[in-house]
Amino acid sequence: MKHSKRMLLLSVLGAVFLCAVLIIPSLGKSPGQTEDERFAAFTRELFLQEISSNTMTLHYTLAAPSAYGVKDAPVTFGLYSAKSKAGAAAALENMLETLSGFSRPDLSEGSRLTYDILEDQLPRELALSAFPYYEEVFSPSLGAQAQLPVLLAEYAFYSEADIQNYLSLLSQLDTYYDSLLEYERERARAGFFMSDETADAVITQCRDFIAGSKDHFLLSTFEDRLDALDFLTEEEKNAYTASNRTAVFGHVLPAYETLIQELTKLKGTGTNPYGLCYYDRGADYYAALAACTTGSGRSMDEIISLLDEQLSQSLHAMADLLKAHPDLPAAASQTMEILDPLYILETLEEKIKEDFPAAGTVSCQVKYVDPSLEDYLSPAFYLTPPMDRMEEHVIYINPAGGYDGLSLFTTLAHEGYPGHLYQTVCENSVNPDPVRRLFYFGGYVEGWATYVEWLSYSYTPLDPDMAALLSANASVSLGLHARADAGIHYEGWTPEDTARFFARYGIKDAEAVHSIYQAVLQDPGNYLKYYLGAVEILDLRRQAEEALGARFSAKEFHTFLLSAGPAPFPVLERYMREWIAAHEKSTDPAA
Repeated sequence: MKHSKRMLLLSVLGAVFLCAVLIIPSLGKSPGQTEDERFAAFTRELFLQEISSNTMTLHYTLAAPSAYGVKDAPVTFGLYSAKSKAGAAAALENMLETLSGFSRPDLSEGSRLTYDILEDQLPRELALSAFPYYEEVFSPSLGAQAQLPVLLAEYAFYSEADIQNYLSLLSQLDTYYDSLLEYERERARAGFFMSDETADAVITQCRDFIAGSKDHFLLSTFEDRLDALDFLTEEEKNAYTASNRTAVFGHVLPAYETLIQELTKLKGTGTNPYGLCYYDRGADYYAALAACTTGSGRSMDEIISLLDEQLSQSLHAMADLLKAHPDLPAAASQTMEILDPLYILETLEEKIKEDFPAAGTVSCQVKYVDPSLEDYLSPAFYLTPPMDRMEEHVIYINPAGGYDGLSLFTTLAHEGYPGHLYQTVCENSVNPDPVRRLFYFGGYVEGWATYVEWLSYSYTPLDPDMAALLSANASVSLGLHARADAGIHYEGWTPEDTARFFARYGIKDAEAVHSIYQAVLQDPGNYLKYYLGAVEILDLRRQAEEALGARFSAKEFHTFLLSAGPAPFPVLERYMREWIAAHEKSTDPAA
């Protein structure tokens, strides 16, 4: 496993800092206005102001922002600096104070859920603001330089204004990267610069990006998008194509050349080649990061115990299967035929109907990562569409993932059905408060996709016992990475400690372990949110199964979880207890 599969995020593109809260009025109650209407006005104002502060976030959230009242929003990547983070902290405090002024009992059911999510998540976000220089904006996998090119290549042109905004963004890319570099210099002065090995990886990535610039994918993808438009003349298309070339060669490629030069200058200033806990208060930061990213309500010690427990259960499940079926290892070499990705998605959409609720019909394109980015992006990722364009979806496959038939099948289950694509469609179908899109609930989102990926082995044509064995093995593999994540960043595992840990599970390839150690160093909490999120969902399911017994239905449980939508797990657990109580009452003959 090189890097985990994921949804492509906007986290480093002028991240959602909730600065707009600073200018939200007190929202006193108007004559005749209900508490619910007042709360809806608050969340709508917050949502509209926040998404308007960043063009990439706005465009990937709303295809038609004017329909939501967003007009004349500035074309910008937003700000990213220690100063903006300080402003974010003040904004979060302001928002918490405003939130406390609402009467929760007077809110509707949907508004209460939004209220509870905000009340639980905002303190998590605020806790992170106490650590301004711990976040790496140029990590090889999740950094701006890795993710932004794909987001630009997929920037949809719904109108001519979108083309003009896109070209304006390209012309600002060098300035935006300069601001990130200044933040990186501040990090270096504070002793937080990346290791030389990580810096070399990023520098090599930037060199790969500008290599072969004559046929750069930001040129070809732009022309492809223009060719598909029917509202431009050929003359206009040619003019925009020329403008794009000017922006790519005048701003984009020079921005990457500057990254190479400046990161090279900063090499050698890093002070810590190990995990976050070797920084002052680093363990506290990792705990805050884990809480915010995973949405778990557990302490780090409780999380570690849960990881160990789940690993033990999966290993015992594998041992029991092998004891009962000693011929399974010999059959494990059998592989599935590599099928067309769209056919796999159609097959999965059909097979999940018994265990999952119906979702709306949508279209999905499967694309492949450009060769210049293959070595750095995930094996696959799903690109979330705008909330008002939910019928169009994109999944990227990275050829560097080296897929066989089985891994492609389970990957598309993770990214498509019943994973990210399906979960996103289901979430949108219940019309949640848009303000919830300002937050990334990684534990729920990636946990769900991981949980259903493990289930997807049962949808393959494999023998059920073999499918169960491979599913448990996948769980163990990710679990080891997640446990190393916590071990390296919270408990202080050195490379030697990490090697000893993996050796206990028969993984002794020094190069492979080194690669895992570096991947964990570069993106703290990344593996954790996948595995811990899935384990939290399994724990919710266990609680529901124990409470409902024979009345438990996987389809009904999944319906509950999907209807609730992304949220911190303490909130989900609270609402699940209410769901269980209502379910017990509705099925009680004496009721």
